[in-house]
Amino acid sequence: MTLHLSYTSTMTVRERLDRWEGATRRDVALGPGNWRMLAMWPAARDAAISGSTGIEGNPLSPTQVEEILAGAAVDADADHIREVENYNRALNLASDAAARPGFAWSHEVIQLINATVMEGLPRDTRGDYRGPGEDVFVGIFTGPSPIVVRGLMDELIGWLRLAERTPPLVRSALLHLNIIAIHPFNDGNGRTARILAAMELIRDGIQSPELISIEAYLRRNRDEYIAALRTTLGPTYDPDQHPVTEWLDYYTRITLDRLEARNRLLDWLPTDIGVLISVLADAGEPLEWAPTLLAARVGRLRTAALAELTGRSMPAARAELGRVSRAGWLEPHGTTRGRWYAPSERLSALPLHVPELVELMAAGE
Repeated sequence: MTLHLSYTSTMTVRERLDRWEGATRRDVALGPGNWRMLAMWPAARDAAISGSTGIEGNPLSPTQVEEILAGAAVDADADHIREVENYNRALNLASDAAARPGFAWSHEVIQLINATVMEGLPRDTRGDYRGPGEDVFVGIFTGPSPIVVRGLMDELIGWLRLAERTPPLVRSALLHLNIIAIHPFNDGNGRTARILAAMELIRDGIQSPELISIEAYLRRNRDEYIAALRTTLGPTYDPDQHPVTEWLDYYTRITLDRLEARNRLLDWLPTDIGVLISVLADAGEPLEWAPTLLAARVGRLRTAALAELTGRSMPAARAELGRVSRAGWLEPHGTTRGRWYAPSERLSALPLHVPELVELMAAGE
C-alpha cells in the first residue's frame, strides 16, 4: 500500500463515529443568516485561523486575527499578517468549492488551496508540487522522494473520489494525515492539510466547520499533535509498516469533543437569549436586539459582521448598532474602519453562559 489507509476499526472509534453521526444532524439549523451564527461564528473563525497558523509558529492571537480581518492596523510582522489573511481567503475558497453541487477532488483544488495559503510568502511556489532535489525532512521524519509525489497525489485523489462508503470523519482524518505524510509542497503542508480536512466535512453537510474546528486545540496541545503524527508515520514514509489506527483514535477523540462542545453551546444559546429578551422587555426595548447583545458579549462586534451574518445592509446594521449604543447596551471603540462595539457595564453584568464557553473553546480548552 502506498497511502496511509490501513487501520483496525476499534470499538471505541466505532462508538465515536456513531455519536458523530447523531450529533451532526443538528447542522441543518446552522445555515447562513441563522442568529446562532452571529453569536458563535466570528469568534470560532478567529480561533481557527489563529490556531492553524499558530501551530506553524505564528504568534498572533484570535483578537489580533479579528483586527486584521476587519482591516484594523495591527503591530505585527508583515509575514505573520499575510499568513492570517491568506488562511482566511483559503478557508473562504475551500468552503465555497466544497459546498458546490458536483464538487470533485482534483490536483487543481488541492494546489489552489496551497497556493492561496502561501501567496506572497517567502516559500511561495504557487501551489506546485515538490520537484527534483526538493527532499523533505521534518524533525525525524523523512518524506517520500519528490519523484513519487505526483503519483501519490494521484492515488490520494482517486481514493477520495471512491471512498464514499468510508465514514466522513474517517475520510477527513485520513486526508489530513496523508497530506502531512506525502508533504507534496515545499511549505504550507500543515495548513493545507487542515483546510482540506475541513472541506471533506463540508462535503458531508457540515455548513460551518469553524464551529467544530480542532485548530485551537491543536495549537494549545501542539506537542501532543506532533507526537500523534510521529507515532503514526514513523521515521520514513512507509505506509505498509505504519497503520493509522492510533491516528484515528486521536483524531476522532478530539474532533468529537469539539462537536459535542459546540452542541452544548447550542443548548445554552436559548437560555442566554431568554435572559436578554427578558431584560429588554423590562426596559421596553426591541426584543430583536437580543442576538446582537449576545454577539457583543462573545467578541468584538463590528458593523460588517452584523450585516453579513444577519443578511442586512451595512446602513441598516450601522443604524441598529447606533440605537443599541444609545440605549446604553454597547460602547463603541475606535473610528471608521476600525470601529467595534464592546458590551457596556450594564450588559457585562448579565449572567450569561455562552460567552464563557466560547472563550474556553477559542482557547482550545
